[in-house]
Amino acid sequence: MKTNFRTKLTSMLVIITVVLMMATIVFAEGTNYTVGMSLTSSSKLKEGDTVIVKVNLTNINAGDGIDTITAKIDYNEEVFEALTTLDMVAGSNWMPSYSNTSKILSLQKSSKVKTAETVLTITLRVKSTIKVDSTTITLKDIVASGGRIADGGTGDITVNNVSTIISKEKTQEPEQNDTNTVGGQDTITTPNTPNASNNSNKPNTTGTNNMSNKTAKDNTITKTNSLPKAGSNMYGLIVIVIIAIVAVFSYILYRRLKKDVK
Repeated sequence: MKTNFRTKLTSMLVIITVVLMMATIVFAEGTNYTVGMSLTSSSKLKEGDTVIVKVNLTNINAGDGIDTITAKIDYNEEVFEALTTLDMVAGSNWMPSYSNTSKILSLQKSSKVKTAETVLTITLRVKSTIKVDSTTITLKDIVASGGRIADGGTGDITVNNVSTIISKEKTQEPEQNDTNTVGGQDTITTPNTPNASNNSNKPNTTGTNNMSNKTAKDNTITKTNSLPKAGSNMYGLIVIVIIAIVAVFSYILYRRLKKDVK
C-alpha cells in the first residue's frame, strides 16, 4: 500500500512540474514581442491648407510578424476639419477603417509584416481660421497583433503613443538700417553694423542664434517607443490560478491516500 501511495504521489508531482513549465514558457514568450511606430510630417500649419502625416512601422520583433493595428487618432478639432476614411491612403496592401465618432483607426493586412514600412498616409485639412501657432497629432492606445497565441501568433502587443508637431512657417523680420543726415542736405543710409569696440564688449551669441535657427527649422518631432506585449499580467494570473487549483487537488488527493495507508 505504501508503494502504491508513493507511486501516485510521484506521478502527481511530475504532472504539476510539467504544467508549471508549460505555463512559464507561454508567459515568457508573451513578454518578448515588441513593435515600434512613428508619425512623421514635413508639412507646415497654414490656414486653409492641408497637412500630410505618415504612420510608420519602425521595427518589429514579433515572431512571424503582425497583421493588425488599432489606435486612436488624437488631433485638435479647432485646427483641423473632421477626419474621414477618405482622408486616408493605405500603403503596402493595408486596409484601413476609421470611425469619426470614436476616432478609432483599424488597419489589417492579409499577410504578416516583419520589417519597417509606411502603413498609412493621412491628410488633414486645416480650417480657414485658427488661433494657434502649432499643434500636435497623436496616435494613442496603439495595439499591434499577429494573431492568437493559441494559434501560434503574437497576441496583443502594446505600443507607446507616437506624435508629431505641426508648426506655422516662421516669418523673417526685415533688416533695420540706420539713417544719417550730413549737413542737413544729403541723407545716407547704411546698414546697422556694430563696430569692433562694441563687438568686444558684447557676449558671443553665435551658439544661441544657431540653436534658435535649428529649432525654427525642426518642426517635426517623432517618438518611437515600444512596450512589451500586452496581456502579460493576464498570463501571470492564469499561471497563479492553475497553480492554486493543482495545489488544492494535490492536497485533497494526498489526504485521501494517507487515510487509505492508515
